[in-house]
Amino acid sequence: MVRKIAVIATEFLEEFICKTLDELNLGFTYRIFTYHTFQDLKEIYKDITEEYDGILTSGSFPAHMIKLYYPREERPICFFNTDESAMYRLLLILLQRNRELDFDRVYADIIQMFGGDLKAFAEGKENMPDISELSEEEFSLERMLHLEQEQYEKHLELWREGKTDLSITRFSSIVLRLREAGVNVYFPYPGRSYIREVCGNLLQKIDKKELEEHQPGIVIIKIAASEKGFSQELDLNYVRLESLMTEFLKEWMMDYSIKRYHYGMEIVTSRKVILEWTEDMTEDRVGVYLKSKKTGWGFSIGYGLGMGLAQTRMNALSACHEAELRKNVSYLMSEREELIGPLGQNAEFILKVENSAGPEIQSSLSPLTLKKVFAAMDAAPKKGITAQELAFRLGVTKRSANRMLAALEKEGVLQVAYKKKNNFQRTSGKCFCEIVNRFYLESISENEVDENSIRESAGNKSKITYLKAFLYHG
Repeated sequence: MVRKIAVIATEFLEEFICKTLDELNLGFTYRIFTYHTFQDLKEIYKDITEEYDGILTSGSFPAHMIKLYYPREERPICFFNTDESAMYRLLLILLQRNRELDFDRVYADIIQMFGGDLKAFAEGKENMPDISELSEEEFSLERMLHLEQEQYEKHLELWREGKTDLSITRFSSIVLRLREAGVNVYFPYPGRSYIREVCGNLLQKIDKKELEEHQPGIVIIKIAASEKGFSQELDLNYVRLESLMTEFLKEWMMDYSIKRYHYGMEIVTSRKVILEWTEDMTEDRVGVYLKSKKTGWGFSIGYGLGMGLAQTRMNALSACHEAELRKNVSYLMSEREELIGPLGQNAEFILKVENSAGPEIQSSLSPLTLKKVFAAMDAAPKKGITAQELAFRLGVTKRSANRMLAALEKEGVLQVAYKKKNNFQRTSGKCFCEIVNRFYLESISENEVDENSIRESAGNKSKITYLKAFLYHG
């Protein structure tokens, strides 16, 4: 499939860009949209219709302006700045023309407006300022609208006061104006290899975005059973839930399937839709919609993303389990197994399992299972874990969770902190703590279980030089 790229540049660069892209022949079609000042970008962007797969700009400043004007633009945007090789190439040309060139009498905005020194750069003592990432705090919309004019006046003032012999600007929009005012100004054109690399990155981002949009996304909604536990009432609630969600889904032009399973109502759709419903993993439109219907139910919502349907479903179940623990909230688990939530309430990462995460422990359990167990223990609200809660968090049976904990206990990784008892004074479950440096805690009652008591207990052991123990209780 031939990609179509929108190129945003000034009239000054139009001919250069057309010639370079045609010679490179990178396998995409393009159209150039020209602007005079950054302020024009707001209207020019409106002409870049959905037929364009990505956007290429002649610098990070115009790309930053698009993000400021249209923060919800999802198409990939790449840009080519003045790279170091372009600056060195220009300086070499200038030195060949004038061997006596005094860098103290040259104003190069791309370096000096960021506090750099052109002479130090030319001597290899300083690098080019990195302007690939521009913060909204430092480069707000208001500042950006005046930035070009500020630099134009700076170049002109230094020239008229006789403080410069020549100027170098990265703002292609002011080159012709400065020349008309008599300023000896130069523009550092980026090299062909650099432009090829930027275009290649843009095409890769477009391909990646397309693949991600076709990845599955799943939402699982679980209605809390009433205290009386009437299954017929719960069945009727799920029938109404299906009706409400069908009404909700009509507003979205999308493919989906909706079905009830033993674990709740499952909606299968795409990653793109999930990101829209959660507003890029921050909000919860489904939850807001259901609450607006005032059903009186308690419900939990889990959003899942994954590389395949199986991973996506497991992640949605894990997110729904966490939401059920917290009650009447929603969570999202990404394909990287990042658990985010509660959505709509300053969502934050609360559980992240990575290949590099987790303790270095020799165990009969797989490394990934180990990392999941310890991540679940760390994420427990009360810093406590039982087999039942571990099963709930990992989406496994209680028997499987018991086997995991028993294996870790046998291997000396965990130990029983205390045993929970029911109303008949019978043991109903074990609570585990992590053993670090194979230090076994003395007997501590359930009411005394906290981090301070661990430290105090550790302080009484002269043979232990360092201890970090986490005591988990249910």
